[in-house]
Amino acid sequence: MGIKSIKRKERITEVLDRKGGVSVAELVSMLKVSEVTVRRYLEELEKENVLLRTYGGAVKKEGGISPEFFFGEKEKKNLAAKKAIAAESIALIKSGETIFLDTGTTTLEISRLLAGIEKKLIVVTNSLPVVSELSQSSVIKVFVLGGFLRRELMDFSGPFSDSEIKGLAFDQIFLGVDGISAEKGLTTTDTTTAKIEEAVMSRTRIINIAADFSKIGKISLIQYGDINKRNIHKRLITDSSAEKKEVSLIKKLGFEIKIAELQGIKE
Repeated sequence: MGIKSIKRKERITEVLDRKGGVSVAELVSMLKVSEVTVRRYLEELEKENVLLRTYGGAVKKEGGISPEFFFGEKEKKNLAAKKAIAAESIALIKSGETIFLDTGTTTLEISRLLAGIEKKLIVVTNSLPVVSELSQSSVIKVFVLGGFLRRELMDFSGPFSDSEIKGLAFDQIFLGVDGISAEKGLTTTDTTTAKIEEAVMSRTRIINIAADFSKIGKISLIQYGDINKRNIHKRLITDSSAEKKEVSLIKKLGFEIKIAELQGIKE
């Protein structure tokens, strides 16, 4: 490995130490190299246990392990809050509606509750776990968006998903997020998910952001959706542990706020 490559990888590590995450586009601009070269550096640093690659970039590994970026580990975090938010969410869904559920772990909890009630719905999703839960319902019709399987998130994405969404219309969509704040709106570490969610937001009457207390006020790597500027009915569904000041600031951006109480909800 040449001196230039070593120094570039050191710069990537410095950025991760400072920011916690970085996109491929940022590194291309900063290092003045091609996207292919940046991705090679990220692959090498991942093998060196320095970072974890994400779609569109990378995040720093803490203690050599970052399991929270994988679906199975995410599902276990703040489970009581997610269940409470799911219960609050299904009360907003009316029989006969067409809804979209994304690949988030909070929306997975919504699907588990929907599978057990008698509401005739059409549910569109790109999430395999959501499909699995809803397959238990005899009254819910499930439309699955196609594409390439992303094993770490157990969902589908790609050009097929994009083209299918353009021909659909939703009454409501329910989206999980990595972060939502009054300052930056919706943020994520995953550009592919951001692209899908931007597409469904343009095809719905109501946007529901299902975010537990840990996501409120959090700013992740990639800002997307222009949610603060969308002139559409939008809700934030969170739990009673969410930081009240930040929730109040988000409300001023035009969000209807729904607070789910944690009492009686078990992990």
